[in-house]
Amino acid sequence: MQNISKKYPQIKSYQLKDGTTVFRFTVYLGVNPLTGKEKIVTRSKFKTVKQAELAIEKLKFEFSNGLNPTNMLKTFKDAYVFWDEAYKVSGITMSTYSKTEGYFKNHILPFFGEMRLGKINVAMCEQFAIELSKKLKYFHHIVNYASDVMETAFRLGDIHKNPFKFARIPKEAPHTQNDNYYEVEDFKKLLQILPELDYKKQCLLRLLMFTGMRKSESLVLTWSDVDFDNGRLSIHSAYSYSKYNKGENVGLTKGKIRSIIPLDHNTLEMLKTWKELQIGQLKQLGLPRKSDNEQIIFNNTVNKYLKTSSPNDYLTEAIDKANIKYVTVHGLRHTHVTHLLEAEADFFGIKDRVGHSKKENTTHMFYSHATNKIKQNTLQCLLDYYKEFDIN
Repeated sequence: MQNISKKYPQIKSYQLKDGTTVFRFTVYLGVNPLTGKEKIVTRSKFKTVKQAELAIEKLKFEFSNGLNPTNMLKTFKDAYVFWDEAYKVSGITMSTYSKTEGYFKNHILPFFGEMRLGKINVAMCEQFAIELSKKLKYFHHIVNYASDVMETAFRLGDIHKNPFKFARIPKEAPHTQNDNYYEVEDFKKLLQILPELDYKKQCLLRLLMFTGMRKSESLVLTWSDVDFDNGRLSIHSAYSYSKYNKGENVGLTKGKIRSIIPLDHNTLEMLKTWKELQIGQLKQLGLPRKSDNEQIIFNNTVNKYLKTSSPNDYLTEAIDKANIKYVTVHGLRHTHVTHLLEAEADFFGIKDRVGHSKKENTTHMFYSHATNKIKQNTLQCLLDYYKEFDIN
């Protein structure tokens, strides 16, 4: 071997088995201030001296800027595994984690998984987003997850920059939820058809319609959560299924907020009636009635939690009978907030009633379908409003 670079004498030439002349080097970069160890790097198979010189300069630049050049060999999947461990314990529900895991499995890892982090550029990020936009109406959240992994790699010094920060991402279609709620006329039709359903079904739907509570919160209610003497309902838990929960599917509500809300007289009376009917149904099934703090209000035939799809099924049955437009169960929540706003209830009282934190602006952004008139903060506002339409 002979020295063939005046600038970097570390570069040596050698021959491959086929007789091709290539170049390699072993270069000392310095002492890593974090580990106290000397950093020596070897690279080979450069086709020209110039390529080898540029490689040394790049390594020196990376090391001097605190970047470990060996980390450039990491793949996106390697970075994802690191990101995933932190994400899993970040306080999210396991149902959310399962959903996110699906985004990576079905969309992100098939595209980026085996790519080396240092090779992922702006054009690739834009291509990924464009391909997603052709398959999904709403895709920005998936792009954001991929970007978050790259941001983690950047923060750890695996890459110089996050290319997603410089990518031009296609716009999404406007998010709109204006159709997923009922005007008062259809709300009244839905309420009038409830007596045609099984009593448990109509009781659950009535509760959702007159409280705006989330479906997941209604599934875990026990009789101890209903204060019949004072006409109040306590909402503190929610059902969240995931294969990672190991059967422990009951956790805190979204936003981790406990709410105690007043109930209207008719809803309370329906709950009282259902409480008595439930005792008889449990006897017919040969099942014991549990204590109030253990007995689920809306139980299945083995006295356990209903399937998360059950409220949807109940609502669909009622909608078909009422011959009105279809909304989701969450649409009943939208409806409740909208009607409270139209009834001029106090805005912060609405946020408290539906379990939104004081900091978030979700109520204003997503639920004010008809008006933002806000003056009074009582359930009576809503009931007085409904009286105008002969709703009780």
